[in-house]
Amino acid sequence: MTVTRDDARAALRDAEATGERSQTLFRYELSSPYLLLWGALWIVAGVVAAVSPANTGFGWAAVDFVGLGGTAYLIVRHARRCGTGDERVRLVRNIGTVAALAAFVGLTLMLFGPVAGGDVTMLIALVMAAGYAVAGCWIGVRYAAVGVALAGLCAGVFHLAPAQVPVIVPIAGGGALILGGIWFRRSR
Repeated sequence: MTVTRDDARAALRDAEATGERSQTLFRYELSSPYLLLWGALWIVAGVVAAVSPANTGFGWAAVDFVGLGGTAYLIVRHARRCGTGDERVRLVRNIGTVAALAAFVGLTLMLFGPVAGGDVTMLIALVMAAGYAVAGCWIGVRYAAVGVALAGLCAGVFHLAPAQVPVIVPIAGGGALILGGIWFRRSR
């Protein structure tokens, strides 16, 4: 049996497509724990805001502290799993992107003065939604789906129950991240 050039090219294209699909699934699997962690923590912050509005700031500070510690743990764990230099570079780029978005939110809040709790909640949620949508353009469509779902939830709550944004958005957004994390994990 003779293998033609077209057969060889087709086989190489198939192998390349399979490799790309495998990498995308691997990235989904790596991302799942982050979505699950931050989704659960976001819900906790929303529950604190609902139960004790006076302690909302403390609740968010505690959630951020736990979340950053958990994220650091996951980064170290995933850096060990990502044996290749390319995957480690991608991990560092992802961390840099998240840091840039966090700096953007912090600077925006600082420069534009005092804002209400619901405004802060919406800004952070929408920046996260945009971040997932952009990730979907580069990494995989599931990221974009999480971003669109999160933005849709935020917009819906903003228009249907604007007074409840500080409570509902963290709970609904956290639920969206948890569902996304489960979906990412099941991508195997």
